[in-house]
Amino acid sequence: MFTLRTPIAAAALALASLSAQAVQVPLALDGQWSAFTVDALSAASGGVEWIDTDHVSGGAGNFQPLSFSFTVADKAWLRVVDGGLVGDTFRVSITSAAGTQWLSTSAVQPQQTSFATDSYPLNHGYDFDAAYADTSNASRLSVLLGAGTYTVTGSLLQSVSDVDAGALNSTVGALSVTAAVPEPSSYALAFAGLALVVAARRRAAR
Repeated sequence: MFTLRTPIAAAALALASLSAQAVQVPLALDGQWSAFTVDALSAASGGVEWIDTDHVSGGAGNFQPLSFSFTVADKAWLRVVDGGLVGDTFRVSITSAAGTQWLSTSAVQPQQTSFATDSYPLNHGYDFDAAYADTSNASRLSVLLGAGTYTVTGSLLQSVSDVDAGALNSTVGALSVTAAVPEPSSYALAFAGLALVVAARRRAAR
């Protein structure tokens, strides 16, 4: 279950990580979710960019900016989802040789918590499949990418807020990349082309 760090613990972690380096994580096109964190209290910059809490040796993370890289041979689906407290959205940067495009995850209703009454919105935590399936509440993005090498990163765009403390600026999310399956029409075209090549060779052999 997703839990928020206390401000004191988060500040201590941030101070301990100031000399760490940014992290780039290579992704396979296998549809597996790879998590990122947003936490302004823990981030070495104090900002709301995606940060690393899992990928440094030993799984300790370093709270530096986190990006993901992968290469697409033909086409692939990139998916991004919010898994933390429902009500967060992200701005996503997708960079390739063609340049950088900025996209946003789907709009969702802003939500409020209340630490005073221990009241929180729906929380999918690290169950990213459940979050992605929750189209009514969890913000998400799905985009089809063509062949190329990509780097993806992002930042928090809309945050859940506390009735007394304001924006939490703290959540977890994930992205996945899945190689696109050719459509049946693509197979039909390929077979038609192959048939033409075979027929041409037979005529040439006569």
